[in-house]
Amino acid sequence: MLQYRQQANRGDWVLRDVETVLASGRTAFQSYLFFRSPSQGVCVVLDGDIQSCAADEALYHEALVHPAMLLHPAPRRVLIMGGGEGATAREVLRHPAVEQVVMVDLDGEFVDLCREHLADWNAGVFEDPRLELRHEDINDYLAGAPAGFDVAIGDLVDVADWDSPAAALYGEALYRRLRERLNDGAVVATQAGALATGNVAGHARVRETLAGQFREARSYGHIVPSFFHLWGYLIAGDVDMPWSAGDWLALFEARCAERGIELPGTGAAALGSAFALPARIQRALAEAG
Repeated sequence: MLQYRQQANRGDWVLRDVETVLASGRTAFQSYLFFRSPSQGVCVVLDGDIQSCAADEALYHEALVHPAMLLHPAPRRVLIMGGGEGATAREVLRHPAVEQVVMVDLDGEFVDLCREHLADWNAGVFEDPRLELRHEDINDYLAGAPAGFDVAIGDLVDVADWDSPAAALYGEALYRRLRERLNDGAVVATQAGALATGNVAGHARVRETLAGQFREARSYGHIVPSFFHLWGYLIAGDVDMPWSAGDWLALFEARCAERGIELPGTGAAALGSAFALPARIQRALAEAG
């Protein structure tokens, strides 16, 4: 059987059995691989890094989307930065107040591949009239976009090299432009890389950048098994936020009940607990900051 090899940490590698290769190649922007794993189902790889696997993509996407969407009292207009698989839009569109979602993903060829191979994940969102799909650089879009977003969600690729062009996806200029496009009381969330005990520098860098633009910028983390780590996220805004995991849980339970939303991948309790990071991770973030 074929195997896919990926570096998990410095000095650590993981092998995955490949049952079937569904598609592989290169778009104008990145290499891609879609394959079926015996244990994880369909997996998506970009430039050598796992992006999602069917077995736990709901854990990643629910943790990315719902804290921000539930913190906002009535999110009507939502911006998704990246999110080519369509699963981020799937979760956003579960909120009944949503009237428009603008999804900006540079790579149209990759999005088309996701429509073909991940139809179970994106669940028809690309045909939803509330979704506006744009293929352009997110910084270029924000430079001329109309204001009025209630929530913005960053589902962009990780940055392995902070001296590379990809660093602009998490840079001060992007968040400054984004801030100018938000309504009062808006909430921003982004994936922010692994919260690994030996390396939180990337996450800390993104948090510092967000904290420079918004009154609040909080870290939280959720286990995504196919990523091999506690995965890090950030939520930010000029808004009041709960402090304790219990307060987050109470908010999530109340607003899920109001909106008729279930969280089959994570559950409200796990999402609330995501804001109680292990003490060692908190210390590492404090030292990195």
